[in-house]
Amino acid sequence: MMENMKINQLPSKTWNWLKMNETAVSGISVSGAHEGNLEIPEGIKKTVCPAGLPDRFKDVAGGMGSDMDVLVKESSAGAVLLSADSDVYGEPARIRFAYGAFEHSLNTFGILAKEGSNMTVIMDMAAERNGAPDGTGTTAGENPAAVSQSEHTGLSAVQTKLILEKDAKVTLVQIIRNKNAKTVLNDIGAKVADGAKLSVIHLFLGGDRVYNGCKAELIGKKSNFTADIAYTVADGCVLDMNYVALHEGKKSVSEIRTDGVLHENARKLFRGTIDFKKGAAGAVGNEKEDVLLLDDDVVNQTIPLILCAEEDVEGNHGATIGKLDEDLVFYLESRGMALAEIYKMMAKARIDAVLRFVPDEKTKADVASYLESEGSNGCK
Repeated sequence: MMENMKINQLPSKTWNWLKMNETAVSGISVSGAHEGNLEIPEGIKKTVCPAGLPDRFKDVAGGMGSDMDVLVKESSAGAVLLSADSDVYGEPARIRFAYGAFEHSLNTFGILAKEGSNMTVIMDMAAERNGAPDGTGTTAGENPAAVSQSEHTGLSAVQTKLILEKDAKVTLVQIIRNKNAKTVLNDIGAKVADGAKLSVIHLFLGGDRVYNGCKAELIGKKSNFTADIAYTVADGCVLDMNYVALHEGKKSVSEIRTDGVLHENARKLFRGTIDFKKGAAGAVGNEKEDVLLLDDDVVNQTIPLILCAEEDVEGNHGATIGKLDEDLVFYLESRGMALAEIYKMMAKARIDAVLRFVPDEKTKADVASYLESEGSNGCK
């Protein structure tokens, strides 16, 4: 157990009085790895690593920070390495988790995209009910009425480290809809070489306390990193995010796009950093967030940060934060829509805008069905 963890630290501390530079979590314990369902297509090699990822992954830093690496090491849960030598056509690699309400698990993955290869990996972190992963929040043998969200003590933690060699392409899709877990930890770290392209797609749809860190080191010339993020948070839940695009290579490019909805006493903290290092001449970084506030009792915190040690670069950031237009609400209500239906429609639209980037029809249909059944309500 780690009594105290500091995660999601800004690369350069600022706004100390707001206490947003980092997040402290405590009492984290891990009992082992979760037995997920892995579907690995032809062309991607799966290697089980009982002692952890190979040494070349050790200097890949995750967005959550070094304390997450310590937790992984102390867990002794082992790792799974996925690697590709060439283009992988057809089906993506799918990793499906179905967490129980009181499970405390941690899984570690390595993704190695060798020179010129192309691969897609989809991770779906869901809850289970009666042995089936449907995201409704109870497990086999439990009385649904007897297990409330406040009683859940579970932990679901996943760390993913990626190495993209020259001209490699990786699309990593992560869907977090684990309403069973009291705490969700999701950590990503990547090194992106010359001409390589990493695309991360995040859908945050459930969890009581969700902490997410993602860091891409653009070490190669014309390396590229994009992150498309959508979230809906409600019912007093918390979403804490940290995204870092670190530019070291010349003419490297990053794009971080975030779109989300907060309602019903939700809390959200987004940190988006573009860090231009000396030597990253010609690099371009863009970061933008769009937040829709559906209630007066929500708390939204956004930190867009640009760090610059190189003159010949272009960095842009911005945030749009607001409520539903009253005229639009009046118009929709006059057409017979209830306010709850309007909220549901607006939240779903934000998710759908990012869901369309997922390169797998099966996954898109599954998430669309989930949103319809859950009502796009966020964590509970």
